[in-house]
Amino acid sequence: MPKIVFIGAGSGFGGRSFADIISFEELRDSEIVLVDINPENLGPVAAYCRRIVEAHKAPTRVRTASDWRGGVLDGADYVMTSFAQGGPAYRGVPFHYEITIPGRYGIHQYVADTAGIGGVFRALRCAPELIAIGKDMEARCPGAYLLNYVNPMAMLTRTLNLACPRIHMLGLCHNIQYGIRDVARWIGCTHKDLRYTAAGINHMDWFLTIRYLDGRDAYPDLLKAATEKPEIYRSRAVQFELLKAFGYFTTESSRHCAEYIPYFLPRQADRDAVFLVEREISAEAEITAPRWNHDSDLVQQTDGRKPLQLGRSFEYGMHIMHAVETGNVYRMHLNVINNGCLDNFTDDTCVEVCCTVDRNGVHPHRVGRMPVALAALCRGVADMQTMASDAILEADLNKALLACLIDPATAACASPARIRECFQELLAAERPWLEKEWGNRLGL
Repeated sequence: MPKIVFIGAGSGFGGRSFADIISFEELRDSEIVLVDINPENLGPVAAYCRRIVEAHKAPTRVRTASDWRGGVLDGADYVMTSFAQGGPAYRGVPFHYEITIPGRYGIHQYVADTAGIGGVFRALRCAPELIAIGKDMEARCPGAYLLNYVNPMAMLTRTLNLACPRIHMLGLCHNIQYGIRDVARWIGCTHKDLRYTAAGINHMDWFLTIRYLDGRDAYPDLLKAATEKPEIYRSRAVQFELLKAFGYFTTESSRHCAEYIPYFLPRQADRDAVFLVEREISAEAEITAPRWNHDSDLVQQTDGRKPLQLGRSFEYGMHIMHAVETGNVYRMHLNVINNGCLDNFTDDTCVEVCCTVDRNGVHPHRVGRMPVALAALCRGVADMQTMASDAILEADLNKALLACLIDPATAACASPARIRECFQELLAAERPWLEKEWGNRLGL
């Protein structure tokens, strides 16, 4: 009977992950603890999850908690994390500051959760909580799996692996599995009609090969689709421009991808050419997340106004649990410490590579050497992420500033002096969320 704790259960991953877990009969005899500090989200997600259990007539034991502290993690086998420390992930403050303050310095961001100055500050405020969870796991459930959805994924995955070596910390994303389905749809087949290899860093994996089952290269058909169908090109313009320039397709959306490279963000004309529209974000955020409003899809499924959807998603978390618990074997792309998987990166870099998962755990695949141009694009971001991770591990705010200074897109948008000024303004704005951890070092 595995014990699963979901911290941030009211997030977008909470209810969906619960439904995925219960979709496996072998995982239904579990204890699942839903943790969320916001009762406005915890109540609805708990009701939804209990409705899922009822529909399956499962023996699952569902508990709730308003905090992970105080013994909640005792004996846990799996801990899933999906939260944003300080406020909602993509609404209100402090996220509002991480978009608008850099914007005043000419530093353009659209997501600001993985790279750039926004990603660094998200790491500064989220890492201490995640490290505290990892340390509590080392004491209460050593050897358990921490399946992390918290961004910035690469910075936090590296930090936790180094700070909490007595647990298994894995970074989970969905850019590969959704990306290959996009490619298949655009070229008129299903993802099961394709074979592919992919490697790189989180949100910047590259499809090194895409082939049909008979061995034919699918890349010519992908280029053709983007050329002949403007709506396809427009949906992923940044990625298609990189495909035309470098010969490979990367896995994230245009808004994400533009933040990892220096080519598009600095100039309005280039942003317009790839359909990047400035993000407007309010400093205010509602207490209840939109997904748990009275008339939301999930709440209507809970109270019977809509049919309950029990289909399994493409996320990886439940497959890791299923593999470890049953011995089934899965292949998936995960964020792990490099340790020789990719020759173009140092061993302590966080990379995203294919892994085999079975009863004995997670086994990253050795990829070898990536094409030099692709590795160079990834390495600029990866070095920034490593520097930010070191800043957290060493409690060194100057290294956090250096991470911002070497970030490729940030450096393309502003001078070192302007980046430093922006950094200091963000430190002042986010002092309420940083002071507990960083104290008088905030006077940098």
